[in-house]
Amino acid sequence: MNKDTTGLLLFNELKQAEDHGVRLRIILDDLLVFNAAWIAELAQQKQIDIRIFNPFNARKSGWLGRAVDFQLHQAQLDNRLHDKYFYVDNQMVILGGRNIGDNYFGYSKEANFFDLDVVFKGLIISAFVANYAQLWGNNLVTPVGDLITVSHTENYSHFYQAVTKTTNQNTVVVNAIASAVGNLTSMAFIRSAVTPVFDSLAKQQDNKPYFITRVERLMDSSISCAKKALISTPYVIPTQHKFKIIETLVNNGAAASLINNSSASNDSAFVPADFEEYRPILMKMGVNLCEFRDDAYAKDHLYHVDTYYHNRTFILTIRSPNIGSSNFAPRSDFLNIEFGIVIESEAFAKILNTYLLGTQECNYWHVTQQSDGSIRWQPADESLDTNPNYGDWYKLPD
Repeated sequence: MNKDTTGLLLFNELKQAEDHGVRLRIILDDLLVFNAAWIAELAQQKQIDIRIFNPFNARKSGWLGRAVDFQLHQAQLDNRLHDKYFYVDNQMVILGGRNIGDNYFGYSKEANFFDLDVVFKGLIISAFVANYAQLWGNNLVTPVGDLITVSHTENYSHFYQAVTKTTNQNTVVVNAIASAVGNLTSMAFIRSAVTPVFDSLAKQQDNKPYFITRVERLMDSSISCAKKALISTPYVIPTQHKFKIIETLVNNGAAASLINNSSASNDSAFVPADFEEYRPILMKMGVNLCEFRDDAYAKDHLYHVDTYYHNRTFILTIRSPNIGSSNFAPRSDFLNIEFGIVIESEAFAKILNTYLLGTQECNYWHVTQQSDGSIRWQPADESLDTNPNYGDWYKLPD
């Protein structure tokens, strides 16, 4: 949750809903909260309750303090809440991999993410209500008022000052958001069978791969008999140097495609350098590799700047998609609290496949391995034998 135009406008809408009697319960991971007096002010409202997951000890010393805190208490602080969902009145839930911030909606002038969310309604909501209640009542979450001290006030000066300052400085973004919301069309729902998969909070103590194990068991038969597989993740990091699910798919004869960031489009300073080692391994396995271009164009973004890939999903035989928060990487497997939705719907799978590939074809490098073992990146109009827009300077951490 960022303290920028998108984040503050969302909280302002929530505050107005509370003014009209809506009860709000919000859980935030502590990675970006720091000493946010404006959040603590909101939590003083009778109908607003905000809690922080696995809080840091350092609040007022910025990233330097957080870094020192992390070094001293890594075993405690390494586990983060990676779930991202929002349900309303037990009627609808919005979920996916998107965080709340300008750069996740195309409103950043620096860099933005290509991402997706999905809206569900129906019986699935009860599973999210139960999962949220379990997290809400756990000692892993702490009321924000216990962490951030702020004087009780009726005018919420910190909050409204932040909202006013940000909206006045970013009127173009504010107007763009208002226009986008005003032009939203009615949602068309697809009837399908869905199975939510949630992580275990025991991961905080034992770091066992509860979520990914549950997904693999649930989808074991689909993985074993799949003829095609499309896997989408921003960060390709094998667990113990092995791509377990991809290897299973390939060994069973499935045509496997992988979408991820190119080295130049990756927002991590370390993942691209590691992927240099694993790219040839995947190519040798026969994986069809698509890497997101750093100059990719997203038509729904206000600012067309550097763009990073942030979608997390996979589709088996154009029938069985999984959408959620997991990166299918070691941090997601062993440290972060994750969730996913397994969907049995050919119609939805086709829409998702088109969203990821059909309408975005020009935004990827298609990576192939030549007979001499060299790697080539090819869009429609050019061919490169060196990693596009990625030099040695990228490999040096900031």
